[in-house]
Amino acid sequence: MTAKEMVEEYDGASLFCPYTDLLEVLGKPHTLKIIYVLQQASPWRFTQIQQILHLQPKTLAARLQELLRLGLVTRKSYNEIPPRVDYELTQKGRDIRKIFDVFGAWSDKYPYGVLQKKSQR
Repeated sequence: MTAKEMVEEYDGASLFCPYTDLLEVLGKPHTLKIIYVLQQASPWRFTQIQQILHLQPKTLAARLQELLRLGLVTRKSYNEIPPRVDYELTQKGRDIRKIFDVFGAWSDKYPYGVLQKKSQR
């Protein structure tokens, strides 16, 4: 099907993408980096994630809350002074690892430096 045929067939309607909700969450700045870091070791404290990714606390807190809400991350707080909170991926979150495998294979085939050079032309 050509693009022209698709436009005529949909007649003003949006093209339905079954991954829209997932892409809206994972596409937010830093979300995939946070997931990637969380899969490297476990558990992580808020400040450790913040330090390794150089994120503002407000940004990190917002992304972690979204990941918690989606069931991708767990948060465990301890009744200690100073307060301690650990974050870990759930099984659902660990299953996202497959996305990074695909990204890795793609970037092996199309290294970033090659893409950067072509975009500068």
